[in-house]
Amino acid sequence: MMCRHSRSRVSEVPMAGAGFPPDTRLTYRIGETWLLVLLLAFGYAALLGLLLQWLVGWPWWVALVAPLVGGAVVYAIEDGAVLPRTLPVTDADAAAVADRRLFAVVDRLCALAALDRPRLKVIDATWPNALTFRLPGRKPTIAVTRGLLDQSDDSRLDAVLAHELAHIAHRDAAAMTVAMALSTSLALAPMALLAPLMALEVPLCRAARWCGRQWKPATEDDDFLMPPVRSDAPSVLLLVVAALTLARVANFMLLAGLGIVLVPPMLLLALPAAGIIARLGRYRELAADRGAAALTGRPAALAAALTALHADGPAIPVKDLRELRAMSSMTIVALPPDDADGTGTGTDWFSRLLDRTMASHPPLAARLEPLAALSRDLSGSA
Repeated sequence: MMCRHSRSRVSEVPMAGAGFPPDTRLTYRIGETWLLVLLLAFGYAALLGLLLQWLVGWPWWVALVAPLVGGAVVYAIEDGAVLPRTLPVTDADAAAVADRRLFAVVDRLCALAALDRPRLKVIDATWPNALTFRLPGRKPTIAVTRGLLDQSDDSRLDAVLAHELAHIAHRDAAAMTVAMALSTSLALAPMALLAPLMALEVPLCRAARWCGRQWKPATEDDDFLMPPVRSDAPSVLLLVVAALTLARVANFMLLAGLGIVLVPPMLLLALPAAGIIARLGRYRELAADRGAAALTGRPAALAAALTALHADGPAIPVKDLRELRAMSSMTIVALPPDDADGTGTGTDWFSRLLDRTMASHPPLAARLEPLAALSRDLSGSA
């Protein structure tokens, strides 16, 4: 009886080189995510169609092509709009001395997991992090920061890259990439529709300054460059100023009206998409942690890597954080908040509930606890 119990316990312990164990619950959640993404996309299109029918009399079903067009736009972007545009991102070069270690680790882990090597990219940033993304039908991509390569020892780099490969093996990277693109597009859709009207602010203010008025665009920062105010404007230009004033007031009224009509329903659609991403994101990170521990047989190394990455988060410049929001849900550890106090957590119960519901990653403690249990099991079975 004791022997049977011992064999059963050992069989539950991840063995190095055993590949990535299947995760049925994750498979179900990925399928659920795909279904909800499609429902949200075409629900948004139907709402847009009804709005167009009300405004211009078009048949509502014309807008059902919007998800297809949006999908084509996202697919046309090589990285699915995941990687930052403000930081240099390059393909890793196997011939470059700085990237040889990356290729060596990935090739060894891919051999253990029976996976093809994914595309490898390097983000030129000093802070350490990594992410995996994939567009359906395309080769998966792992992107790491230069800081991760420079600051991680071999065991921690193994653990981080094994975690990223687990996302590929579990096939959750594609669902996460598409869901994130949908959430971003829904959140930005009101801005895209209102952008032409907002853009009128600048030429109206330029014309007014030429007429001697100190107008500043309400849509731009205070340091936005504008031409100097004309000091010798003739009085006849008062008629032009009156016309510009009427045009600006009309533009503001149209912006406000469309904002009231468009923004609330579109945000209501964007919030469920964000919730879908958060729900899948929290579970897939735990599944990838388990997969990395199974592949390397060293859960303690992954725990150490996660702890170090979490501690290094506050070192990321606030400017970078604001420009990297799109990739936060894809990284191995969430990027820290970019608010003033650095907590990202509201003080009232609703804000705290929203923070927990929309969190793209589980708390660090929730990730370290199962890894510690796996380490104890490994020690007991040795």
